Amino acid sequence: MAVDLWHVDQRPERPPVEREMIIRSAWIVRLRWGAGMAVVLGAALGQGTLGSSFQALALAIGGALILAYNGVFTYLLDRLVRRPGAGMEAFSRLASAQFITDWIALTVLAHLTGGVGSPLLPYFVFHAILASILLPPVSAWVHAVVGVAFVGVLGFLEARGFLPCHPLPGLPAIDYGSAFEVFVTFGAFASSVLVARYLTGNIARPLWSRTWELLRTQERLEDAVRRTRTLYQIGGALTSDLDLDRVLDTLVRSTARALGGKACSLRLLDPDTHMLRLAAVTGLSEAYLAKGDVNPEHSPMDREVLAGRTVAIADVDAGGLLQYPEEARREGIRSVLCAPLTVRDRTIGVLRFYSEDVRQFGSEDQDFLATLAGQGAVAIENARAYRHLEELEHAKSRFVFQVAHQLKSPLSAVRSALSLIEEGYQGEVSEGQKRLVDRAQKRATALQDLVGDLMNLGALKDRVPERAKVSVRLDEVLQRVAERILPDLETRNQRLEMDLPDAPMTVYGTPDDLDHVVGNLADNAVKYTPAGGTVRLRLRREGSSVIFSCADTGIGIAPEALPHLFEEFFRARNAREIADGTGLGLALVKRLVDLHRGRIEVASRLGEGTEFTVTFPAA
Repeated sequence: MAVDLWHVDQRPERPPVEREMIIRSAWIVRLRWGAGMAVVLGAALGQGTLGSSFQALALAIGGALILAYNGVFTYLLDRLVRRPGAGMEAFSRLASAQFITDWIALTVLAHLTGGVGSPLLPYFVFHAILASILLPPVSAWVHAVVGVAFVGVLGFLEARGFLPCHPLPGLPAIDYGSAFEVFVTFGAFASSVLVARYLTGNIARPLWSRTWELLRTQERLEDAVRRTRTLYQIGGALTSDLDLDRVLDTLVRSTARALGGKACSLRLLDPDTHMLRLAAVTGLSEAYLAKGDVNPEHSPMDREVLAGRTVAIADVDAGGLLQYPEEARREGIRSVLCAPLTVRDRTIGVLRFYSEDVRQFGSEDQDFLATLAGQGAVAIENARAYRHLEELEHAKSRFVFQVAHQLKSPLSAVRSALSLIEEGYQGEVSEGQKRLVDRAQKRATALQDLVGDLMNLGALKDRVPERAKVSVRLDEVLQRVAERILPDLETRNQRLEMDLPDAPMTVYGTPDDLDHVVGNLADNAVKYTPAGGTVRLRLRREGSSVIFSCADTGIGIAPEALPHLFEEFFRARNAREIADGTGLGLALVKRLVDLHRGRIEVASRLGEGTEFTVTFPAA
């Protein structure tokens, strides 16, 4: 679909100066459509009124050619408007090409209507005025002189007989034999064009200067707004992500895009070797990167940057600041802008921007890159701190897992020994001894439960559950859990209510993990509900989610305990008074729900009951 050249001023993605040149070029195109049709219409009317000697066919062909080449210019302007890389120079060349072509067309029309004496010569004056208004001053003078030269060449060729003269019927033809008449006629024409150019130029020059100054000011303002918006977007992207690799990649890609250049790289300072190691890059070849780490001692630019200063190299051929200038030239790098990554007065690396053109980096470019580097340095430190915390968390989990694993076998041996003593295999046991053994057995069982939960937590920290996930019918999981808790319900004189849909409710997950989630919540509901109470298990589908809820009429949870409910080893005070526990069950449930990309919520009133709601994405 072609660009609407009647509304090119509505394309705000281009700088204001370019938009103005597009508007002016489009205006000339629109004017030329009318001029071409006027020539064709004038030829048709002249044929009927001026007789057969009138060059009607030639004029009509000339008008058709004007329309034809105007179509070509419309297409070329459309291509330039569509091409993001087209700048002012391309649009200026197109405008000049249009004026030159118009001078040629006017010269041909003048030849067909009387040569130097043609009544169409005033249109040269009008065209010179248009050039003075639409083009820069120097270009307008060049086009005025070119127009006069074309008519002068036409007069010379007709006077010498190289071209026939075609005066309009009814109008006197110029006498090329009279040098005075030719000189006066041509002189009057040339002076009219040049004086019109001079007078119009004097009027248009200050307006032209103010217009372009305003346009450049608007361009600078738009560029400042665009860069501010870019900083805001990059800052949001960097601060919202704690993955170090993604932070680094986002920073280099956003910098290269915002400054509009070839590439960008980020090097971090190794505290041990004091070398700058590549951490992220975009736009550079493997051959260029193969040079390895950068030694600041051999790179004057990096020494300056590590000292806290932003360094701009307009042309890599003109200075000796780079450690590898020859490699940079082979890579197509012509200019470099480098800023320090500084956190709390400590430089942790350098951010480099590369351009394939010789480029004078102004203070705005340097400040912009320095601001990006400052934001990036803070984000890098945050991501590093988060990665360090993750490593500590994994180390803690591995330690807990290993300790729990080491305790598992001795605990099993202790329980087996206590069972043998309790059953009398080691001799007669008195009632007092039985009570002590029974108490020890309960403590060993509780400790073994704790060890089991610790091992589960440790195993969850480092696992990647995606590999083990399959489609699981959650309604079948609820039915299995209901059958398992039924004996406890009967013992405690509790009632079970189930609300399961007829259609299968399928989620994507690990069967054992989903069984653990439902089973833990159901066991807690039974454990903390007094005799005669009710436990309700419900499953339903809402949109793209499967929602499981477990409610009871038990002891409830105090409001101040709710925010800590899923913390490891936390147990509410009233729960500790009712039954023993490890304080890890709900923490395990929360981890498992998170691993399945689900969400768990709890609502409770003290003394009235609790409801847990778990939402999973439907398979």
